[in-house]
Amino acid sequence: MSSHWFSPGEDIVSWLSEHFNIDTSEARSVGSMLVALGYLYPLQDHKKLSIKSDASLYRFQVLTRLKSDLFTPFKHEQYNRLHKWMNHKWDFIVMQAKEQYRAAKERKKPDRVVFECQERAYWVVHRPPINTKHLSFVSVSLSADFYTSEIDKLELRSIYRDMNRKPPRVSFSLVKYCATYHSHDPFLSRCLPSNPWLTDDATYWTLNIVEVPTKQRVERWTFSFGELLSDPRGRDDFRLFLRKEFSGEDQD
Repeated sequence: MSSHWFSPGEDIVSWLSEHFNIDTSEARSVGSMLVALGYLYPLQDHKKLSIKSDASLYRFQVLTRLKSDLFTPFKHEQYNRLHKWMNHKWDFIVMQAKEQYRAAKERKKPDRVVFECQERAYWVVHRPPINTKHLSFVSVSLSADFYTSEIDKLELRSIYRDMNRKPPRVSFSLVKYCATYHSHDPFLSRCLPSNPWLTDDATYWTLNIVEVPTKQRVERWTFSFGELLSDPRGRDDFRLFLRKEFSGEDQD
């Protein structure tokens, strides 16, 4: 490469071809992909996002830059959410933004052109347009189907991991589970007034559904976060805790 910051297109193509053991045409394709994704950007022709095997200069992307054009509705929504989350130090953020804006206006024209190129190349990678059809981009607002698919994958991984466990580890986990839930599970210990699984008497469940949670019920919350959230009263107490700790936005 000719420089740490920029290089002619022919040098980039030659370097890719040499280091990845590919022919020139394939190296040009890889180089054009790097330009299209914003890792490189042309210094002469900013609109043509492909690499040329000549003396045209290309610069390597460096620091992130803030976008300078007007906000879209999506960005307004994100801005309002950020304002809500960071309200306790918003004055400092505004002061810092004004200082950066003043410093940007004082830059010389060549520096502003370089910063604009860096900014444009950065947002191609990190902030693609919403609902774009380009295969290289991923929309910021993902659909519910995507999250459902990811949850299914995690569940399958958990099942495969459990199936591959060795018998001693399975036995140890089972013994540990029984020891933990012994006094909380009617199957494992005797309960008063009667075991609802044996007598069809639901009094045991009714006694535990009270306004003030019982000691056993609170103890069960300490077993795992899942136990806490599976109990309606536990979820309510957790929400109350988040509000007291100024973490109410975590509930969104």
